[in-house]
Amino acid sequence: KPWLAAASIAALVACGFIPVPMSVLAPAKLSAVSAKVVAAPLDGTIESIAVEPNQPVKAGDIIIRMADTALRNEAVIAGEDVAVAEARLKLVAQAAINDPKMRRELAVTRADVSLKKARRDYADDMLARSVVRAPAAGIALYADKRDWLGRPVQTGERILEIADPSAIALEIDVAVQDSIAIAPGAPVRAFLDSDPLNPVDGVVRQASYEAKEIEGGLMAYRIRARLDAPASDALRLGIRGTAQISGADVPLAFWLFRRPLTTIRQWLGL
Repeated sequence: KPWLAAASIAALVACGFIPVPMSVLAPAKLSAVSAKVVAAPLDGTIESIAVEPNQPVKAGDIIIRMADTALRNEAVIAGEDVAVAEARLKLVAQAAINDPKMRRELAVTRADVSLKKARRDYADDMLARSVVRAPAAGIALYADKRDWLGRPVQTGERILEIADPSAIALEIDVAVQDSIAIAPGAPVRAFLDSDPLNPVDGVVRQASYEAKEIEGGLMAYRIRARLDAPASDALRLGIRGTAQISGADVPLAFWLFRRPLTTIRQWLGL
């Protein structure tokens, strides 16, 4: 009947205005809140890594040794240069008592000793840097030791991270085509692969303003969320899953037809 059809259409239109939270699903993983980056202290080759992946370490423990043959020889030579310069300074100082010419050489000899000591200190410092120690207590995070042994590295190149296993955050990569308006404090629910039947709740802590390339060549925004649950065996670093981020309330019609409308606008340029 006409009145029944009109009532049905009006009911459907009215349902389209029902407010629902805008949400998006994106891949996520558990990461450290503030991991300490361990980078190469100098240009050279990694000789050994003293810790295994996910092994606990203490602050000050030796974790990386760089090849130091050249550095050790330079330190020895620099030390011998200082000894020779100091011996020459002693001879010049003794001769300067009676020889005016040697008095003029005394200042030059002292400057040479200072220069040789500076080179020795630099060589000793570079030799000490060849042994890398843990900056803090935590667990060592990296993929495989064999990927680094014998590999040449440059100064500042990241090798591994030291993270506190009790301070865990959720990293979410929202693809550009799925992005929505996300503000700090937005609710998050994570369905982890290790325990998908028990989701973990949290809130958005920060969101990147610029998309970056991730695995697979996709462009995505990085979202970091704080979890409400404490760290446990089920919540450990590296576990992956899917996260649902809820944004502001929008009409149901917009929630249903957002993707088709976006595709149409991209094709038609409206």
